[in-house]
Amino acid sequence: MGSLLLLLLFLLTFLFGRMRQQGRTRLSRFIPSMVFFRVSLAAALVSNVVTASGLEGDIVNWIAVIAKTGLYVAFVELGLDVVWVLLIRLSPRKVAPPRILKDLALVAATFAVVATELNSQGLLTTVGSAAVLGGLAFIVGPGSATQIGNISSALAVQVERQYVVGDWVEIAGELGRVENISWNSTYLYDDTDDRYIVVPNSLIDRSKTINYSRPSHGEYRFEVEIGLPLAMPPGQAMQVLKEILNSHIQIINKERNAVGIRSVDSDSINYALKFFIADFAGRNRIRTEIFSSVWYAIERAGYSLPHSTLDLRTERSLRQLQIRRSGEAQEKSFHKLRDIELFFSLSDDEIRSIVSNDRLLGFGPGELVVKKGEVGGSMFVIMEGSCAVLIPDPSDSASMMEVAQLKSGTIFGEISALTDAPRTAWIKAIGHVKLQEISQRQIEAVFLNNQAAMAEFAKVMATREANLKTFTAEEKKTFEMGLVERMTQTFSKLMNS
Repeated sequence: MGSLLLLLLFLLTFLFGRMRQQGRTRLSRFIPSMVFFRVSLAAALVSNVVTASGLEGDIVNWIAVIAKTGLYVAFVELGLDVVWVLLIRLSPRKVAPPRILKDLALVAATFAVVATELNSQGLLTTVGSAAVLGGLAFIVGPGSATQIGNISSALAVQVERQYVVGDWVEIAGELGRVENISWNSTYLYDDTDDRYIVVPNSLIDRSKTINYSRPSHGEYRFEVEIGLPLAMPPGQAMQVLKEILNSHIQIINKERNAVGIRSVDSDSINYALKFFIADFAGRNRIRTEIFSSVWYAIERAGYSLPHSTLDLRTERSLRQLQIRRSGEAQEKSFHKLRDIELFFSLSDDEIRSIVSNDRLLGFGPGELVVKKGEVGGSMFVIMEGSCAVLIPDPSDSASMMEVAQLKSGTIFGEISALTDAPRTAWIKAIGHVKLQEISQRQIEAVFLNNQAAMAEFAKVMATREANLKTFTAEEKKTFEMGLVERMTQTFSKLMNS
């Protein structure tokens, strides 16, 4: 009956071991590796068989010692697992200490337990010690020159603190977050391809290691290189690139942003953009947004990114193509504005005057279209894409929170443009966005010749504000009259300037 129970427990160790590997439950972290439990149970089973066969002597004593020490070491390992879970909870970064430290603690505890048990049994002899240590070496791992090199490098990493669990590092050309440091290998998590990269520790001594998390954890230096056309003056190019870095929400320490010329090629000037980010895991998305922002900013400046092409089109055909595309874009803007209630009071000719004299602007993902606190000189209508409305986060004054999204056909910035009031929020592009700009000058030109249109304009805006802020009829009238007065003052300033 006892042997049957031991066999059942022996089989259960494999079930628990599988549960530990899968880690599907919270309690699985407390399940030990089961190696020493299996050694203990296997020795106990062998002891029962030997005893049942009538054998006696040193072999029985040795088997009993293995069974007891295996059980003691198993409980020591379980205790270390509990300690490691507590260390994770107490760690500010919520990461476990390196695996090698746990293994070293287990080996030291195992030696102590084995020595104590052998001494208590009177078996602490040269032959006995050699046998037990040989068995322990077999359990921990086979020794070899490579293993010794791996262990030596792992110890050097821990002593010199080259990197720790949670750091973002590049070892032997492999980039990832350190997940574990074992006797033999360092485990890196590659967030780009969602995979683990196992780097033998012996490579650390033979290759370059870059630690992106040191010396300042939470401030990661990043660099992007991009080529701009030779025709674009370097001063203007560096100013545009610096503005892109300064306006990106997730770039920190903006006073340390740097833009410089890296090299000059036959068809481009290559610039290096250096900046800091707080989350290294977001580096690829931020880099994509910066490249995208550069494309749109260069287009708005009247240039295009350098490319080697053989263009057989004549100057005349290119000019005709540009005129045709401009006409199509203006026609699209006209129909979009014609369907917006705010412009119902304007004639077709007045709307066509606006779209033919003001720009159609493109913005890329993450670019700020308007900034809070700026005095607005234009209002905008979303032709394509959508934008996010951001305000200061009440819980963190240095951060922003999204409060609304503006879809295609939405107009924004009108109060600021018409009254010279500061912008009340940030507007950020979500994806690719096309905006029809409507400048103060164009609105002024329309309203100077159409006072009735200005009054209707103010009435529609007052109705919109009343719906948003639940004005009474009297408050709505007051807002409307005040708006007309502020618009008149703004246009008077424009005329004087």
